[in-house]
Amino acid sequence: MNRRDVLQLLGLAGVAAIAGCSGRTGGQSSATQKPLSTAKAEHLQKVQNTVAVASRGNARELVERALRPLGGIEKFVHPGDTVVLKPNAAWLRTPEQAANTNPEVVAAVIELCQKAGAKRILIVEHTCDSPATVCFEMSGIRRVADTAGAVIVNASAEGMYRPVTIAGAKVLQQTQVAKDVLEADCFINLPVAKDHSATRVTLGLKNLMGIVWDRQTWHVQGVHECIGDFALAVKPHLTIVDATRILVTRGPKGPGEVKQLQQVIAAANPVAADAFATTLFGLKPEDIGYIMHAHQLGVGEARLNRLDIKRV
Repeated sequence: MNRRDVLQLLGLAGVAAIAGCSGRTGGQSSATQKPLSTAKAEHLQKVQNTVAVASRGNARELVERALRPLGGIEKFVHPGDTVVLKPNAAWLRTPEQAANTNPEVVAAVIELCQKAGAKRILIVEHTCDSPATVCFEMSGIRRVADTAGAVIVNASAEGMYRPVTIAGAKVLQQTQVAKDVLEADCFINLPVAKDHSATRVTLGLKNLMGIVWDRQTWHVQGVHECIGDFALAVKPHLTIVDATRILVTRGPKGPGEVKQLQQVIAAANPVAADAFATTLFGLKPEDIGYIMHAHQLGVGEARLNRLDIKRV
């Protein structure tokens, strides 16, 4: 890591810091993510290419072990932080059907964030199925949120979003992003790894479509390009891929064949996390357009031989 890298990471949001997380582009308000502290930015840069893969054990053990090579949750969540979690809770499906993130993985992350001193934990989701309240119930995520004291944010109203301009995008120049994500001190992406009819697999980068208001247009504009472009503007600080069980057919909703893997993958960089997660399906990063588009834009490393893969 060098000073220039850190300043570049901070600089992505530096303008927003001055303007209170918003600016003006072409007369239209444009928001950005809240700037990171210097300590967090330096740590993210340090572990940029590290991917941790935890196998064997229950969800709590897998999550805790996967975070060790990244320095532990304390490197990402500081006392007093507002943390936003983005699981996949988009579908009217039970946990066993593996269309949504395993609620026990979500519970484990909530617990670790609380131990690290998080002041407030929000679970943000713009569901695909409706009613959203039933998605949260069926997925089991309502139960673990209520038990642990996390707040579910049903992001189903346009007023909950802010416009974001994407500098350097090839296709997606602007979109609307859930304001809670933009304002979070720590944003943790919690996708479930699964088959997808449109993109072959859905992993961390694609899970971010659930924090966007106008995502249907992405399928018209070019879904792989839009997903990759979006990663220029909104970056999770930590990606934890639920691979405790994966849906390998008839995704994204199923029901389909579910394979029990009992794995959790963690990385600071979402491209690195997704690149490794393709191997769960017998694929390579080069097989998935949105991963390679994000890689080519400089969002992160997708070449497996350039990643520091830690099996724990």
